[in-house]
Amino acid sequence: MGVVSSISRVRTSEPFELQVARGQISYHSVRNIFGFNNAIGTAFRTPWELAATNALPLISTASQLDVASSDAGDTSQVVRLIGLDADYNEIAENVSLNGTSTVTTTNSFKAINDFITLSGNCAGNVTAKISTTVYAQITAGTGRNQASIFTVPASHSLYLTRIDAFSATATGASKYITFLNKNTFSDGRVFNVAETTFAQRMDIMRVGPFKVSEKTTLEFQAKTNSSTAEVGIFGEGFLIRETL
Repeated sequence: MGVVSSISRVRTSEPFELQVARGQISYHSVRNIFGFNNAIGTAFRTPWELAATNALPLISTASQLDVASSDAGDTSQVVRLIGLDADYNEIAENVSLNGTSTVTTTNSFKAINDFITLSGNCAGNVTAKISTTVYAQITAGTGRNQASIFTVPASHSLYLTRIDAFSATATGASKYITFLNKNTFSDGRVFNVAETTFAQRMDIMRVGPFKVSEKTTLEFQAKTNSSTAEVGIFGEGFLIRETL
């Protein structure tokens, strides 16, 4: 039997990007960031499931999360929270749903980077809360959260290579989108950078990757100049462990 391989038979090499995606380069991984909301308004918001009504909150102090579905029948599904602890180290925890009854995580999370379904399909919206505040949601039928936010783990850097944004309901001078790259550092400083406007599509392809340092929370944000618009924002880069 032949060996499955994408290595060139002439130069016996393959692109760096593909090697990282295949897990062939130690301490390197591909990171995709994507968020969507169909009603982004005139104030800067990070596209996520509840962005039409609520800004995406950041967890101020590492805390346990309460996980539950909006459908009482969601009792056999397992979801997974992937994020960071109080020291910004990577942690993950699987949660077996118990319908609308709350299941509290064992771990305390300082940040949530992914909220995904491991088994089954949920009929309801699954939320991760602290008290009454929703910090992440898996909307019924999607299988995972869609929030354009990422917090870089300790001892890592994120090297952004691409940012794309889309809106079919922004049409030009009468309704356009303003994009913003918001960086919140662990010491509380905030950099709001790379602000630009677009109508239906924005493409940022970097020649030199944009470095986001450890413990920084990166948010791709958007607002309209009038009314509301649907907005999807997608980012891509390499997460690299800098120190062991």
